[in-house]
Amino acid sequence: MAASRTRALKATWLATQITGRISARLSEPFVSRLWFTPWPVPVGERGLAKQQTWLQPTKRIVLDSRLGPIVGFEAGEGPTILLVHGWGERGSFLGAFIEPLMDSGFRVVGVDFPGHGDTSWRQTNIWEWVESLIDVADGLGDVRAVVAHSMGGGVTTLALNRGLKVDAVALIAPPSDIENVFKTFSLMFRLPKRAAAGLRRYIDRHFGKTVWDELMIHHHVANLDVPALIVHDEDDAQVKVDESRDLAAAWRGSRLLITSGLGHDKVMRDPEVVSAVIAFLNSAVKPDGRLLATGSTT
Repeated sequence: MAASRTRALKATWLATQITGRISARLSEPFVSRLWFTPWPVPVGERGLAKQQTWLQPTKRIVLDSRLGPIVGFEAGEGPTILLVHGWGERGSFLGAFIEPLMDSGFRVVGVDFPGHGDTSWRQTNIWEWVESLIDVADGLGDVRAVVAHSMGGGVTTLALNRGLKVDAVALIAPPSDIENVFKTFSLMFRLPKRAAAGLRRYIDRHFGKTVWDELMIHHHVANLDVPALIVHDEDDAQVKVDESRDLAAAWRGSRLLITSGLGHDKVMRDPEVVSAVIAFLNSAVKPDGRLLATGSTT
């Protein structure tokens, strides 16, 4: 399945390159498919084996959402901590947190959001992801905190603005500036200028021109009263650390932890980062749901 998705990606990219040199309009169906399709993040055999080891104490679950069934896993007992993966990832990418959270007396739930992992592969978008996250939390009924990576962190923050109720969040390498996301995407796929223009036009037409401001996440956190631990590596090449600096500066009751040498992915499985997140959740969430610590912005 992964091989067929890779072939589809290559074909779509090639069509984008060809049409993007001719016309923004002609490139729209191809470049929009690149943007809205969660192409799986490559994982080697060692990485897959590690994820399977992390998942050993878990059992498979299927949750309902307005977009259909969502496949996931759960383990442990106690207040529920929800793991939210990044774009192109799956719930098991955050598997390094499973056993430590269980040992701390938490129930751990991870899911593959629409278009990802074992949940139906399809085109999707951030707003669908937000809706699915809220549906999953409502279905579980006792989500006290979220641990999220990359775009999952941005989605979690947007969900907080749309009614998600939790005691605390830990966001690892979260984007907070949609213009930077767009720029990184354009560079990653080497989009011709006309293709980039076509993508902007497609997004404006389908979501409205205000969507760009709505997705400037650091502009919309000033009124959040949810304590947050924001973790970012200064050597992250996909999401610049300045995005987390801006997010933390705007988010009252947040704490910023900056690491070095871990990049965008290793940071979510680094033992010191995992320990810091566990310590934060242990101080913020208790079995009776009372919030004990609000943290500070640094």
